[in-house]
Amino acid sequence: MSKIGLICEGGGTKAAYTAGVLECFLDQGIEFPYTAGISAGAFILTGFVSKQKDRLRITGIEATNRKEAVGFYPMLHEKAVFGIQSTYDYVEEKAKLDFSAFKNSPTELEMGLYNIENGAIEYFNKSQYTEDGAVVKAACSLLMLTHPVVIQGRRYMDGGLIDMIPIEQAVKQGCDKVIFISTKEANYVRKPAPNWQLTLANMIYRKEKYVVEDLKKRHINYQKQWQMVKDLEKEGKALILRPSCDMGITRYTTDHEKISKWYELGVSDTLNMIDEIKAFMEN
Repeated sequence: MSKIGLICEGGGTKAAYTAGVLECFLDQGIEFPYTAGISAGAFILTGFVSKQKDRLRITGIEATNRKEAVGFYPMLHEKAVFGIQSTYDYVEEKAKLDFSAFKNSPTELEMGLYNIENGAIEYFNKSQYTEDGAVVKAACSLLMLTHPVVIQGRRYMDGGLIDMIPIEQAVKQGCDKVIFISTKEANYVRKPAPNWQLTLANMIYRKEKYVVEDLKKRHINYQKQWQMVKDLEKEGKALILRPSCDMGITRYTTDHEKISKWYELGVSDTLNMIDEIKAFMEN
């Protein structure tokens, strides 16, 4: 019998689409033995593993539609472009993680983190997840836009610097089939990091030169990971769910109406593919 994994990339506020897909999965009773998430995809998955639909909506829509989420407010209060702490606190206040359900769920969850101390990607599982949410906050700590999170004396941030699509990790964990939820439209192409980003990274991470080197190669790694998914798709071992249309949503969009429609697109796209999804999981 196949071990089917669910993998989710990040995408900032575009991850509302992923939350919509996962709500539909919960409604349809679709479960997975293994899940892996990067950045916002990791945060969204906590509500799926604990089977909390309200948490999916709060995390995907409401948490991003606040002045504390992006811009001046987090710069003033968290000295960061994204307000990771305030966003986490908001989600916990409105839809606190059912920690018991999360920990006892038969669905495994791994979150990809980048270890700044050695430049390695590390995957943290549920046994390493603590109620202060340090792991998921680290997973969402974007390079140069937020501060790293210290876990057991080591600095961590968003694993998307290396693994934007956790396909290799899923295969390593024994998944012979995967469903991949992408937040990117079909015409998306990741571009090389601009010079200003590389210059700034050089200034911030003078002692950790591998950070800059990983930033230079990020678009190459992304294409390699996508190609791996596409190769598996050709073999009938991967199914890709991605937005069916371009609504002009970016990773920084905070407009409530736009994000809500993006979320509902995730729901409707999944419903439109539900027979194909079920057939893929049964065969």
